Amino acid sequence: MKNKYIKNGIVALVILLGSGSCGDGFLDEKPLSFLSPENTFKDAAGLQTALDASLRGVMSQWNGDTRELMFNSNMSDASVVSATDKPDAFVDLRTYATPTNSRNNDAGRTRSFYADNYDHIKKVNTVIDYIDIPDWDGGMENAQRNHLLGSAYFLRAFFYMQLTMDFGNVAFPLNVVSESRRDFKVFHMQGIWEQMIVDLEYAVKYVRPKSELPTGQAPKDAVRILLAKYYMLDMRFSDAEAVMDDVINGGESRLFTDAMIPSGVMEVEVANTNNPNTGNPLPGRSGYAPADAVNYLHMDKGAQKTSNPEGIWLVVNEPFVLGSQGRSARIRAWGPNFVSTNLGIWEPGTTRTGTDVQQSTSDDRGRMMKKWGRSQGFARPTNYSQYDIWNFNGKVDEQDYRHKDLNWFEMEDLLYDNPSLKDADSPYYLKPLQLYDDNGRLTCQDTIRCWFGYPRYKFYSVNQQDRPDRQDGGKMDMYIMRIAEAYLVRAEARFWQGNLAGTAADINIIRSRANAIDMYSVADIARDGIGAVLDERNRELFGEEYRHDELVRISVILAKTGKPAYNGKSYSVSGDDIEKSLSQSSFYYDRMMEKNTFFRDEVPWATYSTTKYTMDPMHVFWPVYQPYIVGNVEAVLNQTTGYNGSEQNIEPLTHVVQQPGVPNVDPMKAIDGG
Repeated sequence: MKNKYIKNGIVALVILLGSGSCGDGFLDEKPLSFLSPENTFKDAAGLQTALDASLRGVMSQWNGDTRELMFNSNMSDASVVSATDKPDAFVDLRTYATPTNSRNNDAGRTRSFYADNYDHIKKVNTVIDYIDIPDWDGGMENAQRNHLLGSAYFLRAFFYMQLTMDFGNVAFPLNVVSESRRDFKVFHMQGIWEQMIVDLEYAVKYVRPKSELPTGQAPKDAVRILLAKYYMLDMRFSDAEAVMDDVINGGESRLFTDAMIPSGVMEVEVANTNNPNTGNPLPGRSGYAPADAVNYLHMDKGAQKTSNPEGIWLVVNEPFVLGSQGRSARIRAWGPNFVSTNLGIWEPGTTRTGTDVQQSTSDDRGRMMKKWGRSQGFARPTNYSQYDIWNFNGKVDEQDYRHKDLNWFEMEDLLYDNPSLKDADSPYYLKPLQLYDDNGRLTCQDTIRCWFGYPRYKFYSVNQQDRPDRQDGGKMDMYIMRIAEAYLVRAEARFWQGNLAGTAADINIIRSRANAIDMYSVADIARDGIGAVLDERNRELFGEEYRHDELVRISVILAKTGKPAYNGKSYSVSGDDIEKSLSQSSFYYDRMMEKNTFFRDEVPWATYSTTKYTMDPMHVFWPVYQPYIVGNVEAVLNQTTGYNGSEQNIEPLTHVVQQPGVPNVDPMKAIDGG
């Protein structure tokens, strides 16, 4: 595409992808204020309010037990949807991944990934379009102006990365709204990325560093990490490496190591040793693990995370603070449902529920629930995440802090605590759980949801304010980006350039910090290819990354470069439509079939025998919920390739890349060649 630029003025347009008949919130324009823009956005504080509303949209993707971050992981090689009480979940994708599936909870989040992201984009477009309502000292050279504008560019690019990785070619509004509109069309994702690159290059210049911002706002280094990923989509690998050099060497953040643990700190609590409600001891092993760089880094105590030098961008969510969000419910989302009465944990040799399901703050009931949390098993790690990545070069690594005892939860940490077992003089009462009875029969029928291990150290936080009877993950600060990812992004950039030694060096910095047994050699990188980077990302960033999107992004790169993957296959883009090409053949699909045995083996559920995991190549991208399309009556708004309705698709548009620093022209009025 020609890299054209146009200077533009304010054009107020409605970001409406459907008509009022649909009734979905993001389709209905809700003004940010009943006041005119001239009054609402007359100064930096007014613009910051709109920016904060969009920023809260990022935080909502993380905070809560069924949110978008979890679903993104569940559509990857790392974990799967395991809400086994909902047969129409995004599990049997051939049957239920359809434009008419209205699920928007733990069973599927495609709707909110689409609708909410456009709503968040609407808010940042408000900042961009109204950036020059204030009378800035120095005009367009004003530092505060340009920081706000750059921050808006960053958030818009953050959401467009998700939209293009999840749905392919998408509608591309760049303006705020003034009137209803029903003529939207999709744009080639390549053109969207090119606009985002130009915007982010502006943002890198003007967004302030972490040291100059309130914690929770996205700093310059967050912009750099996102820009590096866009650069790699555009095959600018050396530029990606350079901006990661800036992050790693810039001094704003640094990797947290054992040597940085405060003097005298010997242990980190990763489970409730005592009942948080009474202070009395709970049965079973201590919840205190020997302190190490990893569990201390993730320890949610006071300002530990917000002051930790490794953090770059965080969700800040403290208990008892006015304006904070609800409890994180991270244990509830990511941990096994050991308190289920539906095919859950039985006393060996019987079908009597082995664990106490009673929710209570007392010392007598729900003791394992209070100790380990009332987890519900919405995101089940794949065998690849649970086992394969920890078996490196023939060694099962339990020395690695990320997989060591207690940091990593195992089902045998739990005890049978159902009071009915005590009443029956059961020999299993307060003994560790076991998966099989003495005759080799399963004691847990729904092992998908109710029996698995996971990296508990990342998700633990005490319920202080809400539901102290559950202990399923209280309000907590969460890392959105930290410098460990910068090393892994640089490792990837080096890999694409053929610098295998540099790739190994960056991966090994992370492995060394984690006390892993073995380091990667150049030969290991040559053997595993980009899989080495993906494996280390999963070890380090499980539950912290948009894993589906990372796999799709790498699939795009492999298709555009034609570089052979470690699986021996090469991929390509036929013509200009990346979405169509990947929907037919992609690294994403092949990796899912390699690493995600649930989908590969079409594993059925115990709860609904007709529900099983299925996937086809088209499922690299997700369907757009049909009610979001039908109101667009004055033009064809494409459905994702392969899904019902996509046979009516038209050629996506390509727009002229616009100059940053000033409000945008509607891309549909700035068509390349138009």
